Amino acid sequence: MYTGQAGETVVKKDRLEVKLLRKQIGAKRILEEISFQAVTGELVVITGPNGAGKTTLLRILAGLLPKTGGLVLWNDAEYDLSHGAIGYVSHRPMLYESLSVQDNLHFFGRMYGTGSQEWERELLSLVGLWHYRYEAVAILSRGMQQRLALARVLVAKPEMILYDEPFTSLDQEGQDLLRGVVEGQRFQTIQLLITHDLEHLRGLAYRELKLQGGRVQEGGTVSA
Repeated sequence: MYTGQAGETVVKKDRLEVKLLRKQIGAKRILEEISFQAVTGELVVITGPNGAGKTTLLRILAGLLPKTGGLVLWNDAEYDLSHGAIGYVSHRPMLYESLSVQDNLHFFGRMYGTGSQEWERELLSLVGLWHYRYEAVAILSRGMQQRLALARVLVAKPEMILYDEPFTSLDQEGQDLLRGVVEGQRFQTIQLLITHDLEHLRGLAYRELKLQGGRVQEGGTVSA
């Protein structure tokens, strides 16, 4: 996002393209020729049964697993993690439990070079944790840790956010908050989200990518 002539806000359109992506571990084929595209402003919801390859796909895009074959392109160039910040929200919070809520967010903000007191306060308020900022992460409930993990991702101002079952452990208030964040990021990022329950996304516009046995079964369903 940048400011154009006359001070108007202009959103840079990025494009992710996955072509014939494969992942194999030993003799086991986990992903088989996965192909799809996504652009800034789009929410792609990845569904399918356990073992379909959903988490493996996101972990490859997050740079946590190597691919066996195929292409992943970012704006028509070979994809790598240097294109910009990638946010990965796992069902495991991935936080430093010995640090406070505030110190966790400050650490990640400094690491990404995007942190500031104002930005960190805004994010902790957004996820409902400002009044818990001095608490150690270890004593927080799992749902509150998930909220902090979401703030950890947002502090980097990512160009793409990958959500792996993000509604896990969230109470109703937390689920409503997460839906608000997803909607708020709509025009700034590409978003890919795994869920087993599409009811969590009621009221949001999205495109469904359905996986079965490591293959795309359906890739064009649009809901609102």
